[in-house]
Amino acid sequence: MSPLELPPSVDNVDFASLPWNLNLPSQHVYLHLTTTTDWSEEEKFLQELESSVFSYQDRPLPLTPATTSLNYGTTLWEGLKAYRVDDLKAVVFRPDQNYARMWAGAHEMCLPMPSKRLFLRAVQLAVQKNAHLLPPVGDGMKLYVRPMLLGSGQQLGLYPSPQVSFLVYVSPTGNHFASATAGLNLHLETRRARASRGGMGSTKCAGNYAVALKPLMDAKKHGFHDNVFLELETLPEKDGHGIEQAVLQELSAANVFVVLRTGEIVTPSLDRGTILPGVTRRSVVELIEAFADELQPFMAKSTENPDVRVTVSTRDITVGELAHATEFFATGTAAEVVPVARVATSPDDHFSSVDVTFPHGADLPGGPVTAKLLDMLREAMKGMRGADGGPCNGWLRDPLASPEDFCA
Repeated sequence: MSPLELPPSVDNVDFASLPWNLNLPSQHVYLHLTTTTDWSEEEKFLQELESSVFSYQDRPLPLTPATTSLNYGTTLWEGLKAYRVDDLKAVVFRPDQNYARMWAGAHEMCLPMPSKRLFLRAVQLAVQKNAHLLPPVGDGMKLYVRPMLLGSGQQLGLYPSPQVSFLVYVSPTGNHFASATAGLNLHLETRRARASRGGMGSTKCAGNYAVALKPLMDAKKHGFHDNVFLELETLPEKDGHGIEQAVLQELSAANVFVVLRTGEIVTPSLDRGTILPGVTRRSVVELIEAFADELQPFMAKSTENPDVRVTVSTRDITVGELAHATEFFATGTAAEVVPVARVATSPDDHFSSVDVTFPHGADLPGGPVTAKLLDMLREAMKGMRGADGGPCNGWLRDPLASPEDFCA
């Protein structure tokens, strides 16, 4: 078989039922490059990449107790997806945006960043080498691709790592919230912060997920799916009075959007530096901007106002504004677009009491606007909204194309 032909999906795997986890690790390989200086010798590393493909069994990642990333958390990662659009064609969704975000994060964590060409070629090779694990055509199923950049050198002191590794691994997965049978039930977290101004909240580093883990487990004990985090500096200091002015951030691993009765669709601003600049978030904003007129009848149904005008904003949004929302949804590479049914504080939260149920959040795929945006996103993912230089042009890359075309 030609290496440029897409193989069929591996037999005897129920891809639709795969959890959001590392699935079938014995059947996939990962890429691993290391440098002790920088990545400036691009051609050399591109040549090395072809042979730097390893199985989990044959080449576990070599780490020592003094590895910089283990001691000081210098680990960045990205999440993107590859999927089939038909039996003979697969695509990768907006990998250039993942490169841009990792580049910004690498600067913040004092890690030399591979070139865009090297990054994209590694993603392309990872998909090609694991193409048998691309699920069959179907909504929500994907080959999740995770590039990583980490300080892999050995040292005791707090300095930039003397060695850096770049890796790309994969896993076939379903939807992140596949277990949800209705809109999400979210906990409003008033005690613990995911991120604060001046920190690393806008960098996709491992620490952002470590800090969210214990609050997530606690929220699930109370029956919630996830947390909505707040800018804690905007909370009242002594009691819950004034919590309406607190500013929303995002979930543990997904951005949020609020659909207001005015026709405004709002997602929290990136200006505070505490929100991850999600690729799906950006894509949804661009879809709303480009197709506001097409969304209008769905907004009219959501708000029960036939004359409503659709707008999109990236700005601070407060807890109090949730009372004026008809829909609330989360976005992410894994989640795509998922409706929210309710946002509430937990029963043992003595600081404040909030309980907001959204008129259109109870059922999947969500209210009129949420469901339409999910359709639009999936159409863009299939190339149905990017032809002829349209607003989604350039969002998809063919992993079976030549390296020059894929990395352009």
